[in-house]
Amino acid sequence: MDCPRCSVELTAITQEDSSVNRCAECGGLWVDGSDLTKILLHANLPALTAIGGQINVDELAGTCPACNVDLVVVEGGEKLSLHYDTCESCGGLFVEGEDVDDVPETIDFKAASKELAGFFRAFAKKK
Repeated sequence: MDCPRCSVELTAITQEDSSVNRCAECGGLWVDGSDLTKILLHANLPALTAIGGQINVDELAGTCPACNVDLVVVEGGEKLSLHYDTCESCGGLFVEGEDVDDVPETIDFKAASKELAGFFRAFAKKK
């Protein structure tokens, strides 16, 4: 499975029956919808449908690495300053890396989950 941003092969990070895929080039994270739900619940955050967001139909997001359909950009956070890309077909979701200049070589599932939870915590803010 290749990164929708830079076409580098994603690395699977697994824990028990959950996984997150990470791009070593840009630091982006691809996660299946059901695994994201688990991560959000463990971080005491609401499900993705309750977090909200606004689709930006003018933004191009690339292609889903799981099923090769176009991704949709969803914006949110303060002044719509954050976005993630999602696949309407399989429910997968891509969040860009926080700091492309400082992508760590390895990351574990706990760190990836913490990064995703932090992103969605900020995404849910509505000011």
